[in-house]
Amino acid sequence: MRVGRYEISTLVDARFAVDGGAMFGVVPRTLWERDFPPDARNRVALASRCLAALDRAAGQVVVVGTGIGGRWDAQRADWLALDRTGGGIETGLAALGVRREDVTDVILTHLHADHAGGVARAGAGGRLELTFPRARHHVQRRAWQLAHAPSEKDEGLFRPDDLELLGHSNLLHLVDGDAQLLPEVELVASEGHTAGLQLPRFRGGGAHLTWCGDVIPTHAHLRPAWVAAYDLLPVTTIEEKKVLLAEALEDDGVLAFEHDPSMAACRLREDEDGHPVFREAVEL
Repeated sequence: MRVGRYEISTLVDARFAVDGGAMFGVVPRTLWERDFPPDARNRVALASRCLAALDRAAGQVVVVGTGIGGRWDAQRADWLALDRTGGGIETGLAALGVRREDVTDVILTHLHADHAGGVARAGAGGRLELTFPRARHHVQRRAWQLAHAPSEKDEGLFRPDDLELLGHSNLLHLVDGDAQLLPEVELVASEGHTAGLQLPRFRGGGAHLTWCGDVIPTHAHLRPAWVAAYDLLPVTTIEEKKVLLAEALEDDGVLAFEHDPSMAACRLREDEDGHPVFREAVEL
């Protein structure tokens, strides 16, 4: 779809799976398994989805998220049921006529490895290099600080080598809170899932699209009380989610999902009680 100056597409970096209880928290399995049937190991299928926003006239290429990446040992790849047979984010960009060197901006919602696992890649001789060597990487300062001093709950969610590589480049831009990052691109700060999460919102031409990150990772999580066990502040996530839903309903905005295995985005409608609920899927 087009939003203002940007041509927007989604790219699937990989397919993977996580424990259903972790993904849906206190929601009973009898409810969530209707939308996400688990496998024999209680894992539910997810996508590692990224977004590309192209302003071809200006030569600007914005990538949101770098995916889960492919640098996982055999044991963790098995745990995750990792499937990158589609070729990953670079293959998706190539289908749009974009090389990794063409990317001008990378927006990282946060630094958990399933969202920032593709920041770096193995280059010549196996040497670690930035996947997008000319792109400015935009990260919330609080997310950057947390990744360097994580708690016991989330210390296994980061890739220190990738962060060190990025931190020693001249391509890291730390953001503090809500911001107008680029023309027609704003950042909405969030704290429920993790400290210093940011949601990019593209706005222009009478339309807007919000990348929901882990605040609303799938269409099932449109229900305000359905939050993941991963969230550090689940009640905060619920309140943040309600704001996103109300804003999308008011402006007929599009909500895009980072982890939904079958639906890239949707629009909302108002139910009989005036609450925002799913209306229709939107292809990106």
